[in-house]
Amino acid sequence: MLYDQDEGLFRLWYLSFGSYPGLGEFGEPTYYCYATSSDGLHWERPHLGMFDYEGSTDNNIISSDRNSAPGFNGSILDCKEMAGLEPPERRYKTAGWLGRDDAGRGIHGVSFSHDGLRWQRYEGNPVIGGHGRGDALTGAKLREPAFPEHLPGLPTAKYALFPKVHPQLGRFRRRSFAMCTSEDDLGGNPFTQWTEPQLVLAPDLRDDEMTEERLAAAKSILLYDNPGDHRCEFYGVVVFRSGDIFLGLLWIYDAAFEFSRIGTRNQYALVDIQLVSSRDLIHWERLGNRQPVIARGGPGSFDSHMIFFHSFPVTVGDEWWVYYVGHNEGHAAQAGYDEAMRREFQAEARTGRRHFPAIGLAKVRREGYVSRDAGAEGGTLTTRLLQPGGPRLEVNAAVPEGGALTVEVQDEHGRALPGFGAADCTPVTGDSLRHQIRWGERRGDNSWRERPVRLRFQLHPSAGRTALYGFRFSADGA
Repeated sequence: MLYDQDEGLFRLWYLSFGSYPGLGEFGEPTYYCYATSSDGLHWERPHLGMFDYEGSTDNNIISSDRNSAPGFNGSILDCKEMAGLEPPERRYKTAGWLGRDDAGRGIHGVSFSHDGLRWQRYEGNPVIGGHGRGDALTGAKLREPAFPEHLPGLPTAKYALFPKVHPQLGRFRRRSFAMCTSEDDLGGNPFTQWTEPQLVLAPDLRDDEMTEERLAAAKSILLYDNPGDHRCEFYGVVVFRSGDIFLGLLWIYDAAFEFSRIGTRNQYALVDIQLVSSRDLIHWERLGNRQPVIARGGPGSFDSHMIFFHSFPVTVGDEWWVYYVGHNEGHAAQAGYDEAMRREFQAEARTGRRHFPAIGLAKVRREGYVSRDAGAEGGTLTTRLLQPGGPRLEVNAAVPEGGALTVEVQDEHGRALPGFGAADCTPVTGDSLRHQIRWGERRGDNSWRERPVRLRFQLHPSAGRTALYGFRFSADGA
């Protein structure tokens, strides 16, 4: 999912099965399809005239997995801001699983497009390979003209990929994620030369404990279960930059049953989404006490068992819109179906009692996945040393009636800068993504660009809940 500001269009790329497993013949093609919307809610399937399906090209199919498909099992990057810096035929980028080489090692390749519809696989594929590589990876933009480049600690590369890997962790080989980065090749071509992937995201003992808790709570909907198979894995991750940090939406895979117990492969599992963050793409923090940022729906809903997430959040007004895929059966559930279960599935699907995977929409406050909150007792928050990117401060916060928020700007020793102490700050109230912070008649100081500073936020006591979501320095003159 991408939003094209020039066209005023939401653009959606999605996969469609020739027939859903359990309803038709196995091995039918997977189709890569395209849809558009002016409001993000009501969708049209344009007639592209690109792919012959049952004797007609009057459809919205771009390609299929049997016809040199680009491999959309990861995110699509629209790099229009790189116009003039990169070849126009490489504006759109994606990466995908290409299968295994002759030695049985997983390999991945990249594809490019000038319009997002007509794709060409890179002639130098594969670009990543090796033992233990999984079937999924996603891409991320690390820097572009809109981002400041002087921030310390950020990667200097232009792009990153996050390939799935399977390290041995405890008794199991577990889905985890590595990271590799890319600069242009010697010919100035982007997205083709990659560093060796290094492991950056893997489940730990606390994840296993929480998997046990979640599976116990979901026991009534589990089709298969064996406590000896329980563990946490990471099934996917989508990473994007927000200011001077990177946020990631991490797919949490709660494995409940090994199908090897009944003579087949894979695991039965539930999946939901948690939030992670990093400043360098190597060291990651788990946010929100590892609680789902997108939770599964209730029993019988289309997203009761699994939530898959492939797209970057889309900014719509004061919200981030998050499109995801919901499933109302567990991972690989049909690997354990006998003939009676298959017939039951077919009957329920045809009568509407069983949902197929479908696309859902979750909405969240813009840049508001998490917050630091204070109530009746108030509270303070002091940042690490920051290098301001501008002389004005804007704060994303919801301050209830009767409450107030003030900000003190400090030097590296924790002393208030003259004229920018807490007592100098004009208290702000109300709910805004962009509270303009003032100290008397002043909005800030240009000298902030030349020195590191700390911010000390004071959330004053109130009867309600004060929520501090974030802040940013703007480049407007002081």
